[in-house]
Amino acid sequence: MAKYFFLFIAFFLNSCVQFSTPVTENRQLQVIGNNICNQKGDPVQLKGVATHGLQWYGDFYEDRKALTSVIQNWGAKIIRLSVYVYEKGYLDNKNITPEDFDEMIDNIVQTCVDNGAYCIIDWHIHHPGDPAFYLKDAKDFFEKMSSRYGHLDNIIYEIANEPNPTGLKGVVEGRYVTWKDIKEYAAEIIPIIRKNAPESLVFVGTPSWSSFGISSGKPWQEIVNNPINEKNIVYVVHFYAAAHKFSAEVDEIAKSLPLFATEWAAATYETTSENDLIEAKKWLKVLNKHNIGWTYWSFAPGSSIFSPFVKGTKSTDDLSVDGPNTKETGKLLYLYLNQ
Repeated sequence: MAKYFFLFIAFFLNSCVQFSTPVTENRQLQVIGNNICNQKGDPVQLKGVATHGLQWYGDFYEDRKALTSVIQNWGAKIIRLSVYVYEKGYLDNKNITPEDFDEMIDNIVQTCVDNGAYCIIDWHIHHPGDPAFYLKDAKDFFEKMSSRYGHLDNIIYEIANEPNPTGLKGVVEGRYVTWKDIKEYAAEIIPIIRKNAPESLVFVGTPSWSSFGISSGKPWQEIVNNPINEKNIVYVVHFYAAAHKFSAEVDEIAKSLPLFATEWAAATYETTSENDLIEAKKWLKVLNKHNIGWTYWSFAPGSSIFSPFVKGTKSTDDLSVDGPNTKETGKLLYLYLNQ
């Protein structure tokens, strides 16, 4: 009997190791001080990737193979699900209805659940860049999303991708979106999420393309000195390493606020630029120092510098790191995910 008892224990332990995932290891995330922590209170740094717009790349994620691969084979622990609002997105696509987008969202959420990865549902405002422009739609969206997924430990809600002054020609004039504007918007959205997901993390974008206003020459101290008075709030920073040289400022900000880089790349924000490994290293040093998690932009095929796979690659093709479809950016991404 003792022999079979020890065999059972060995099998049980092996099964635990085999099926250990980021979510089973960390469970519900929480903010403690200036850190994102797991259920035990230990700081965690989650690294992963962002999807590109579902209106353009929905078929790449549809059969779940691409995102399952990036989780199981590439080492991603978190997926940012980018739901473009305009730009033929959730609200203005003439061919894809919001219900169609909801099905794509559900499919990706389920992929993350099945693989034990965290998932950021990103209300991807870009043009126009004022989150208040979409207030009613954002309320409806986060009511729907939090009602569906609020019971899950792995779901995070990003309520405004990149507040920015761009505007949208013929629709709304651009203007600088202040931290006060963003806080007022957040005060409308956060209670809706909290009703259904009282413990979930909420990610809040910051002024000037989520640069804490730095890209527009504004003082980052404004956000640090006037944070959102709610639990489990995380502040978003975006950077494109070859162009954005404010890692030292983020080093200071991270001493006071919990941060997450939901979008970054080693190149500039121009799709035809080149990866800058020296500047990327500076940024990663700061992120690692403060356990700041990140999702790389983006896990999709294409001709741009950001794409890990060559244009035309399908989810059914070879998506391995050393495969024929993987570009240098893809190999770089794999290294970053596994450092």
